[in-house]
Amino acid sequence: MKIKVLGSGASEGFPAIFCNCDSCKKARETGGKNIRTRSQFYVDDDMMIDFGDDTYCHSLNEKIILSKMKYLLITHSHIDHYNPTIFRYRGGFYATVLDENILNVYSTPAIKEIYDQMGRGKPADEVKNKIEFNTPTEFVPLYKGNYKIHTLLARHMKNEKCYIYVVEKGGKRILFGNDSGYYPDETFEYLKGMHLDLVFLDCTYGLTSNRKDNSHMDFSENLKVKERFYKNGTSEDSTVFVSHHFAHVCNSTHEELCKGIEKNGFMVSYDGMLFEI
Repeated sequence: MKIKVLGSGASEGFPAIFCNCDSCKKARETGGKNIRTRSQFYVDDDMMIDFGDDTYCHSLNEKIILSKMKYLLITHSHIDHYNPTIFRYRGGFYATVLDENILNVYSTPAIKEIYDQMGRGKPADEVKNKIEFNTPTEFVPLYKGNYKIHTLLARHMKNEKCYIYVVEKGGKRILFGNDSGYYPDETFEYLKGMHLDLVFLDCTYGLTSNRKDNSHMDFSENLKVKERFYKNGTSEDSTVFVSHHFAHVCNSTHEELCKGIEKNGFMVSYDGMLFEI
C-alpha cells in the first residue's frame, strides 16, 4: 500500500489561520515541514480518510484525481475532517466526467444527517445519486474491493460517536488513529493480537502539557498507547509509529518535535509524507 499524509495539522492549521504567536511566526518564516494543513490521508489512489476544507488544495498539490476515488472514510463531523458542501460539485454541471460513478462514504450516522440538513449549497439530485452513505458496524470488519476495513471507537466528541480506522490490504494493516484521546477499552480489546504495521496517533499537543481534556493526545499519551499495544500483541518491533495531527499550541517546529519524539521510537508526520508498505 501507498499512504500519503496530505495534511498533518489540527483544525486551525499550523501556522494557525489568525494567529501571530512566536510559533506561528516562525512557521510562516521557515515554511517547509513547518506548514501543516488539516489532517487527511490518501491510500492507493482510490481511498481517502477525512474530507475537510483543504481537500481541494491537497488534490492540486499532490496531483490527485478526485473523480477516481472510490472510498471515503470519515472519522467525525468536525469541519476540518468533513465539509459536506464539497459534495455538491461531484456531478451535474460541475463534474461532467467522473472516473468512478459512485463515491462510497463510510462513517457515523451524523455524517449523512449533516449532509441531508444542508440548506443553501445542498447538492442537486444528479449529484446525490453519485454518493452513497454507509454506516459500518463498530468492531465488525467491512470488505470493500481489496480492502478490509475495521471501524473502531475513538474518544473525541461528547455528543457524537467518532471513529478511527484500521485499513488492511495485502496482509498489511494501518491504524489511522485520530482524532482521539486515549482510546476506549473496547478499541484496545478489539486490537489485541492484531499486528499493526503502521500506526498514526493523535499528537495534537505535541511535547507540551497543554492538554485541556481527553479528546486529543499529547506525546506522553502516545507513549502509553504504544506500551499498551505491545502488551496486547497489537504491535512489535517492526511496527512503525507516527505522531500526527499537531496544533499550533504544541509550540514546536517540525525539527523540535523530531528532536523530542524520534528518540522514543516514533516518527513525526508532515504534509506530503509518503509510506510504502
